[in-house]
Amino acid sequence: MTDAAAKPKKFVCRNWRNATAAELREMCPQQKARYLAYEEPPKEAQGVMDAARQRLCARLTKCKGRQATVNAAQQSERARRDTIIGQLKAAEARNRVRVMRLRHQNIRTQEISLMIACQPTAQMALRLELLLPQEETGLNVRDPFDKLQRKRIEQLLDKSCGTLERTW
Repeated sequence: MTDAAAKPKKFVCRNWRNATAAELREMCPQQKARYLAYEEPPKEAQGVMDAARQRLCARLTKCKGRQATVNAAQQSERARRDTIIGQLKAAEARNRVRVMRLRHQNIRTQEISLMIACQPTAQMALRLELLLPQEETGLNVRDPFDKLQRKRIEQLLDKSCGTLERTW
């Protein structure tokens, strides 16, 4: 097989009937337009059509180049906006966690205070206050009692614990 047989030929529309110049003049404008639509255009027209095609291709490549630079600018702007939005969302999440932690600590402190206040005696309230963990403020609070006062408080608590255990 030859190359011509391997490649299918492109179909070209053409007029099967050749009209003379006199016949073309006698045709009405619509018939003449139909007839000339399938004729080979003159050399001048082909040159003008080729020049127009080249201008069109040059303009398309120029527009594609501009579009590529615009797309690159838009992508960089979008990436910058996405990072800012991500940082804002992270800050909002940290704030929500902080507010929840503070709310939990406040509720816990209120419940401990209520439990201490509801004790039947002051001694039991004091014991419960000492046993329950205090609110963690982060401050280093020193002991307000000296060694002698601390020893006396412990003795009082030990004596009263023995009597309270029997009553419970």
